[in-house]
Amino acid sequence: MKKWISTIFFILIFTAKITHSQTPRNEDNLNYTYLGPVLSVGYNQVEYTDWFTTSTETKKMSGYILSGGLTFNIMANEFCGDLQIKYAMNNLEDTLQYIEVSASGKYFFYKMNNNISFGGGLGIYMEIPTPGAKQNSSAGLQLPFTMLVDTSRDTKLFVDVYFRYGSFGIGEDTNSISVGTNVGFIFKVGRI
Repeated sequence: MKKWISTIFFILIFTAKITHSQTPRNEDNLNYTYLGPVLSVGYNQVEYTDWFTTSTETKKMSGYILSGGLTFNIMANEFCGDLQIKYAMNNLEDTLQYIEVSASGKYFFYKMNNNISFGGGLGIYMEIPTPGAKQNSSAGLQLPFTMLVDTSRDTKLFVDVYFRYGSFGIGEDTNSISVGTNVGFIFKVGRI
């Protein structure tokens, strides 16, 4: 009797293993990770309330943002997760320097050909002041529109046009509106 139970148990396990075995994933179904440099240029308008000399006033400024750093991407078919860490200089009346961290999810909804895709997404960003800076940190939402070019089997070039809305790191009752572009060249570093 024990022999029959052992045999039936072995057959059930073997059958379950065969029926639930995974088929090997082909090259098109793999998810890859990419890493590379990214450069950004943007235009920023800010408004904030603060104490100026003898009274509280609302001030408006505008200027250009230049930044550069690294981007880490996870590509899964038409989806992309994008994390960027950059050193930024915001040239307003004074030059503000900070570390900019942004994360966004993108969906490539239009494929022009085998090498060029267009998409869009939604993300967040945060500005972390450098030590000794006079501003506070700030954050907000970003809306990127992306073009992705497959330059080789293991490299890609992307260009983002982004819109941002968030807070500003000086004063109270702040808001910041930005528009800009990111250009990055990424190298395949692994797979998931």
